[in-house]
Amino acid sequence: MAIVNGHSGTRLFIPGQIVSLLGDGLAVLAIPLLVLELTHNPVAAALAATPRTVGYLVAGLPAGPVVDRADPWQVLIIADLVRAAIFVVLFVLTAVRVGSVGVILALAFGAGVAGVFFETALAVAVRDIYRDRALVRTNAILETASQTSILLGPPIVGLLAAAVGLGAALLVEAATFVVSLATLWGTYRRQPKSIDRRDPVSWRQFGAEFRTGLRFLTASSAIGALAVLQVITNLCLAVQTLIVFFAHDYLGMSAGLVGVVVAAGGIGGILGAATAPAFMTRFRPVPLCVAAILLIGIALGTVGFAPNIWWFALGNAVLIWADVLASIVVRTLRQQLVPRELLGRVTSAMRTVVLAAAPVGAVLAGLLTHLYGNNPRPVFLAAAVLIGLCSPIVWIFGLRRHRDIPLLRRDEEMVPV
Repeated sequence: MAIVNGHSGTRLFIPGQIVSLLGDGLAVLAIPLLVLELTHNPVAAALAATPRTVGYLVAGLPAGPVVDRADPWQVLIIADLVRAAIFVVLFVLTAVRVGSVGVILALAFGAGVAGVFFETALAVAVRDIYRDRALVRTNAILETASQTSILLGPPIVGLLAAAVGLGAALLVEAATFVVSLATLWGTYRRQPKSIDRRDPVSWRQFGAEFRTGLRFLTASSAIGALAVLQVITNLCLAVQTLIVFFAHDYLGMSAGLVGVVVAAGGIGGILGAATAPAFMTRFRPVPLCVAAILLIGIALGTVGFAPNIWWFALGNAVLIWADVLASIVVRTLRQQLVPRELLGRVTSAMRTVVLAAAPVGAVLAGLLTHLYGNNPRPVFLAAAVLIGLCSPIVWIFGLRRHRDIPLLRRDEEMVPV
């Protein structure tokens, strides 16, 4: 298939995905607010904030084989159709004031499942049309948009809900997916249709297809070691769920100051995505990734020792900056090193395993904080120590031999890893 770097047929692709990511950011607050309006139940609202995690636990296994067997552009288009339809239905239910919380949650989880298929197919589509510096730049742009949407999405929803009602926010969210759908269709029509397609996979073959992706993870020492490092990091990063409690209840900060701390993390994420291309063109990717994860450990320790809001906010900003940088490096390496016919399965397998570590880490962080008399400092420091110990071990036994892999290489120059 032809490789495109800045081809006119892809001109609308990135703007469309930026709009789509804004829709993801709007959903961060819109769905929990809708559930709270119906129930005033914090447990239900908490469930409403987890569609992406639940989506990967439910659909992570079939998403990879479907994307690898199908045309990823068609998967993207169908996923956007489903998400747009779901938010139109939510808008209608809100307007006519009918629908139980169970229906709302089911629709939210349905959108989360569609998002899993979308994210898996997007990794393959980006790999198909961009190479080298364009691939790095595209991943960085998309991650910048994602981090910006997380920072700006909730305030936009809050303003819309206060000004014209929550239904308007749901309708705007549906519109973002319609815009994404239109740009995807325009891009798809201009793409070469020479992608090799295999016979559709049957339901009975999903397990075997998914295991093929897992076998690649275990056979590829570079990708497998990166997956292990991501799981450990995500387990430790789950202590971020304590940041609001740490700032508000333990340190006694006002709601406004807590907002400053959270906003600092959002700014750090945007800067991490924006600066990633510069770092990735100057340093080898594997050492850069390990260094970024070690910096996450240092930032966790900084937050654990934070004596005041400014120290706390700086630590949170560095923490998210390093996390986003490491994520972009891993994503780009995966797109470069995994064979095209396995990329969907490997992507969904890695994301499912990595995301599954987050709820486990969150439960452990909460329990340990309770055991320490509601003092979160030791938990942050323990997470910092765990990253500080595990990162060198993974480097020595799994990644050091791959330290010279260049990031910017073409398919014909790739070597087995």
